[in-house]
Amino acid sequence: MRYFFVLQLLLCCSLNIHAAPIVYFDFNGDGLQDSSTNITLGSSFTASIMATNVDDPVHGGLIGWGSDIAFDSTQLSASGYTIDTAWPFQGIDNNIDNVSGHIELTASTFIGQSGTVKLADISFDTLSTGTSLLVLSELFADNPGFTGFAAADGFDYDLDVIFNNASITISSVPIPPAVLLFLSGLIGLVSIFKKRS
Repeated sequence: MRYFFVLQLLLCCSLNIHAAPIVYFDFNGDGLQDSSTNITLGSSFTASIMATNVDDPVHGGLIGWGSDIAFDSTQLSASGYTIDTAWPFQGIDNNIDNVSGHIELTASTFIGQSGTVKLADISFDTLSTGTSLLVLSELFADNPGFTGFAAADGFDYDLDVIFNNASITISSVPIPPAVLLFLSGLIGLVSIFKKRS
């Protein structure tokens, strides 16, 4: 009987166990994590920042977030961002710094968001060929007074959040085979006309 009581007590007073939130990039709009993408030089692309494993029953969901996004400013230029509509209160210090290759974004809401949620979209332009990492991290990670990822009940997710980075491979524009075939035919015709003249 005593063991049954201990088991019942443990079940009633369950530990505050929750899955760690994962923050990642989505490049194709399907809401799933993408660890890389290939882009052609001169093109633009959008990187959506997503969060998953945000629990609702334990802490009431996510009500605020802050993230730093780093990139290679010799290869990419951030042209703008849009905070998702689920986060009506944007940080007043949100900014893009294309010189140092950093973007700082924060936003919050009154209603806890749970499950898989979109945080923001960032638009990038390509500047040169190569591979650039997009690195996600907590905003102001060295400031213990700042809560980057906050739950509705006041819980601080910051020690638990897993940030997944992504790589962007930028390649030069290939000459399509049809253009090469056309040019070789044109050169052939020009040489035939020159021989006849």
